[in-house]
Amino acid sequence: MQPAVVFRAPTSRVYAVVTWVIAVVVLLALALEGGSSALLAYGALPAVLAAMGWAAFWRPLVRVERGGVRVVNVLSTTWLPWSAVTGTRTRWGLELLVDGGKVGAWGLPARSALGRWLGRRREEPALPRLDRLTADVAGGGDPAVVARLIDQHRTGRPGAAGLPRPQRRLDAAPAALLLATTGLAIVTVLL
Repeated sequence: MQPAVVFRAPTSRVYAVVTWVIAVVVLLALALEGGSSALLAYGALPAVLAAMGWAAFWRPLVRVERGGVRVVNVLSTTWLPWSAVTGTRTRWGLELLVDGGKVGAWGLPARSALGRWLGRRREEPALPRLDRLTADVAGGGDPAVVARLIDQHRTGRPGAAGLPRPQRRLDAAPAALLLATTGLAIVTVLL
């Protein structure tokens, strides 16, 4: 994978760790109060919570690379070459506009009112040029900063015919993990 400027919501990793701590506390409580029978009967429920914490909060990000933008969402990854991006929007979070649609970035939601107020007092981060990157660089979590960086590098034009299409793929690991833990939780609760 190319070196990139990587963007994540600042609190997303905190939320992931909180879900994992809650899952561990519930597992410990089950083990202490009900023993192995309680763990077997209800242990899959905190496992679902931990899997959701990883898929929804730890994993999502936006990678701005030399060749384009990679948007990693909860269950999928979308690759957008620069020529496929026709614009950006940031009203409800980062959205990349493409010919005939849009690609939303789960990992970069809109900032809260407090975040916007505090953001006025902060300087915008100085990001390196993409052609000079030798390793991944953290870019923060402000959708407006990402949108400006993308708008500076995109080569697509709104209304241009024949633009490349985004390449979206379902990621097997989060889909399988969420499906397996949810299925196990349903089976244990029904039995």
